[in-house]
Amino acid sequence: MSAISAPNRRNALILFFVLLLGLAILAPINNLTREIVIKREEEEKMRVISQILPADLYDNRLLRDSVKVPPDRDLLQTRSRTVAYRARMKGVPSAVVFEMVAPDGYSGNIFLIVAVKEDGGVAGVRVLSHNETAGLGDYIEILKSNWIKIFGGRSLANTSDALWEVRKDSGRFDFVTRATVSARAIVHAVHRALKYYQAHKQELFRET
Repeated sequence: MSAISAPNRRNALILFFVLLLGLAILAPINNLTREIVIKREEEEKMRVISQILPADLYDNRLLRDSVKVPPDRDLLQTRSRTVAYRARMKGVPSAVVFEMVAPDGYSGNIFLIVAVKEDGGVAGVRVLSHNETAGLGDYIEILKSNWIKIFGGRSLANTSDALWEVRKDSGRFDFVTRATVSARAIVHAVHRALKYYQAHKQELFRET
C-alpha cells in the first residue's frame, strides 16, 4: 500500500482542525440555546402557576422546590412520573401544585394543573390541554370562560363527597347545557386531586 502523500496529509490535518474549530464554535451556541429553551419553559410554567397560586402564599423559588410524583392511575390518573411544586412562606409549607388527568372528557383526556393550599382548600385549577368540542366544551379554558374558577376555596371539608357533582347530577357545580360531560370530568378530577392531597400530604411536603 502506498504511503499517504504530503499534500493529502496536509489536507487531512486542515480538515481535522476545521472540524475542531466548528465544534468549539457550536458547543457554546448549543449550551446557550439549551439555556434559552429551559428559561422559556420555566417562564411558561410560572405563567400558568401564577394564575392559580397567589404570590402572597410563597416566598421560595417555586420551580426549585419540587418533588417527583410517581404514576397514579387511581386518583391523579397519570401514567408517568410527574413533578409537584411546593410553595412555602418563611419555610412553612403553604401550598402544592401538581398535574393530573381527567380521563373521561367528551373527547378523551383533559390535562389539568391544580394548586391546593396547605389546609386542603383549592387555590386554583387550570386546563393545560384538551380535545373537547370547540365552541361547546371548550368553556373549560380560562381564555373562553371563567367557569374553571368555581373550584376556588372548595375543599373536602366544606363540600361533601356527594356534592362533588354537576348540578344536573344533584351536585354543587354549574355546567354549560349540552356540554355536561366536560364539566363532570373536571369536577370529578378536582375531587380526586383533593383526595390525593389528603392521602399524600406528608409525602408531598417531605424534605428531600
